[in-house]
Amino acid sequence: MPDETVIDGFEFARMRRELRGEAALSRMQRLDDLLASGSGQVKYRITGEIDEEGHSLLHLDVEGALKLKCQRCLGEIDYPLGIRSNLMLVKDEADLVDIEDEDPDVDSIVVTGKMEILPMIEDEILLELPYAPRHVECEGSDGGDDGRESPFAVLKGRI
Repeated sequence: MPDETVIDGFEFARMRRELRGEAALSRMQRLDDLLASGSGQVKYRITGEIDEEGHSLLHLDVEGALKLKCQRCLGEIDYPLGIRSNLMLVKDEADLVDIEDEDPDVDSIVVTGKMEILPMIEDEILLELPYAPRHVECEGSDGGDDGRESPFAVLKGRI
C-alpha cells in the first residue's frame, strides 16, 4: 500500500479496520536532521476500534531500524524501532481528556477530517527517539579525554 494513504479515522475505528504497509523514511522530512541515512523504510499496522465507553481508538504499531546521527561524533547509530501507540480520536479540543483523568497508555488527538497516515507515523517516531542520541562510548566522553587538565579544575577546591 502506498504511504500516501488517507483515512477517515472515526469510520476506520467504527468499522474496526486494519491497514498494513511500509513507509519510506525518505518521505519523512522532519526526521531528516536526526537521520544519518534517510534510506530504508518502516513497517506499520493501524487497527481501529471503539472502546467500552464509545471512544474511537486507533492502535499504531511501527517497526523498523533507523540510522541516527550521534550528537557527539556525528557517526551512525543503529536504532531499532518497536512502537505501540494507542490514539483516542476526538473532534475538537474541548473533547480532549483532562490530563488528570488521562490514561497514560492512550494519547488523545484532535481529528477534524481525513487523516494522513505518513505524518501520524512520523509523529510517533519523533516522540520515540532520544533527545540527543549518542554512541555508548560517546556517552562518557566529556571532551577532556585528551589527557589535559580542565581549566576549571583549580576552582574545584574553592567550593
